[in-house]
Amino acid sequence: CWNINGINHPIKRKRVLSFLKSHQVHVALLQETHLTQGEHEKLRSGWVGKCFYSSFSSKARGVAILINKNSPFRCLSQVTDPAGRFIIVHGRWGSKPVTLASMYAPNVDDPLVIQHYSHAHQTFSRIDLFLISSLLSHRVKACEFLPCFISDHSPIRIQLEAPEDHQGPYRWRLNPHLLTQEEFVGEIKSAIQEFFQFNQSPPSSPDVIWEAFKATIRGKIIAFSSASKKAFRQQMVGLEQELRGAETELYKNNSEENREWVATLQHDLNELSSSKAEGALLRTRSRFYARGDKAGKLLAWQLRREEADRLIPSIRLPDDTTSFAPEAIKGAFQSYYSTLYSTQYDE
Repeated sequence: CWNINGINHPIKRKRVLSFLKSHQVHVALLQETHLTQGEHEKLRSGWVGKCFYSSFSSKARGVAILINKNSPFRCLSQVTDPAGRFIIVHGRWGSKPVTLASMYAPNVDDPLVIQHYSHAHQTFSRIDLFLISSLLSHRVKACEFLPCFISDHSPIRIQLEAPEDHQGPYRWRLNPHLLTQEEFVGEIKSAIQEFFQFNQSPPSSPDVIWEAFKATIRGKIIAFSSASKKAFRQQMVGLEQELRGAETELYKNNSEENREWVATLQHDLNELSSSKAEGALLRTRSRFYARGDKAGKLLAWQLRREEADRLIPSIRLPDDTTSFAPEAIKGAFQSYYSTLYSTQYDE
């Protein structure tokens, strides 16, 4: 749950999505998106498989619910507020019925609408919260505020124990940004020289050497990339933890020194997340430019998404019972089309 205070700018939009991805979010409830209906569709990218939203204008309100593309969620119906204050989605998570809602309440002094820090007034207030059914309270594993640095509101994360865990396939790609790092280029050059120093053509055929060389270099690239990502992630996590502690001290003692400490940590986190977002946008633009209107993986991914949207999660059987079993769904279709296309002869 996160009041993001507007994501019209593509850099901030990418930073928000990257932040949610880094925390392995399956469902994101966003408020104050400040996006029109067409702009909301831009959120449906990357890890986001489904996006439900309610728009008002590009200057105010707007709410959205983002669903991870690897989550087994199927939408059955939704309720949208034309004023852009709430969106309610009814569906199934696997075989279990669920209802998700994202609400942006009016800006009035209402004790029922209750963490926000106002820099202008130097005051704290608790206005962001989760409301869940009492039937799910035993599944709550943790609930906490995350560091506040992208928006003026702190995001809230709640972890629920899910009965099913689905994880999509992993696809490795070379990050072209690595070629701009002198350390990476130097390490790969050394690996190439070392490989051909110990692997000459006479003992083995050129084909075997070439395949072994590709496997060796790929392993070096993966190791370097993993180490870089791990170092970056540790730096982000360290700054987030330090910011969380600084915000706690600020709650206890609202002094000028503590405010400057929090502002400095927020600036450092913004710099890190902005650089990552800018690199991701650059890679996206270059990929779209290189592919153009050619039929390739981009089209295949789009078709795969449409196939997922056409998934039939349940079917009503002849005895008026509803079944969610894939075997029963397959059998019902097989029986229907067998009857439809069979030729009946009168004896």
